[in-house]
Amino acid sequence: MRETILIAGISGQDGGILSKKLSKKGYKIIGLSRKKRISNFAKKIIKTKYNKIDLIRILKKFKPKIIFNFAGESNPKTSWTNPLRDENSITRINLNFINAILETNKKIRYFHASTSEIFGVSKKKLNESTSYSPNNPYGCFKLTAHLTLKVYREKYKLFLVNGILFNHESEMRSEKFLSSKIINHARKIKKGLIKKLVLETPYPIRDFAHAEDAIEAIYKVMNLKKATDFIISGGNIFSVKQLAEKIFKKFKIDKRKIEYKKYDRKNDIKIGDTSKLKKIANWKPKYTGEKFIAKLINEKIS
Repeated sequence: MRETILIAGISGQDGGILSKKLSKKGYKIIGLSRKKRISNFAKKIIKTKYNKIDLIRILKKFKPKIIFNFAGESNPKTSWTNPLRDENSITRINLNFINAILETNKKIRYFHASTSEIFGVSKKKLNESTSYSPNNPYGCFKLTAHLTLKVYREKYKLFLVNGILFNHESEMRSEKFLSSKIINHARKIKKGLIKKLVLETPYPIRDFAHAEDAIEAIYKVMNLKKATDFIISGGNIFSVKQLAEKIFKKFKIDKRKIEYKKYDRKNDIKIGDTSKLKKIANWKPKYTGEKFIAKLINEKIS
């Protein structure tokens, strides 16, 4: 009998890539979404508001081996405009999942998509022991969910994992994310539809991974013997300016067609230390350097 995997937020980038990967491995995929969605890889998509009663019913019916929670808002900037919505979609859903596991089957493995936003910014590499210092509502809500998972894991000896995800990109990203915005604008410039790309600021530095590499890391950590938390980043370290110019170079577009609204956030840096992930889960990224840029662009063009 095929083992069942439950993916919350299956309609997003991570849920989509993971469902494709696991369906090829022979798992039965059950997807959860707050809206009616279609997935080529899920056996069934269930519309839910992620309340505790719904989740208990779903877990009893489908008896999943692993739950991957990618549900919830994922844009730090927009969390300032609707914080109550974001708080509900992040902290409450996470807690409802954990309590549903407690009331149905304590052997269920659970992955929570944590984020580098729980750390704020730092010139030093961020690891699993770095002090928390979020600087936006999204980071605050994710930190609450992150810490909630840790205390429940310790008290009830559950297999609960925080995957601390840094920027991870693919063709499935919407244009509200940096890499997709740059690539989509580059394509429009090549076609003569627009004249330039306007970005907010050139300075922020981020640690990028391809989403396929991040999902492979997530799969590996959920199949370890012991649950613990991991930094998941790809080691592709670019400023906004560097990323935009590298992509424009691939498209053979003059970098002078990139403009910035303002020149601030010079110390906005987030770089991950994946030493623990590489050692314990035997993981390494497939797409680094120019291969990372080429992979993104080829996906967007195809």
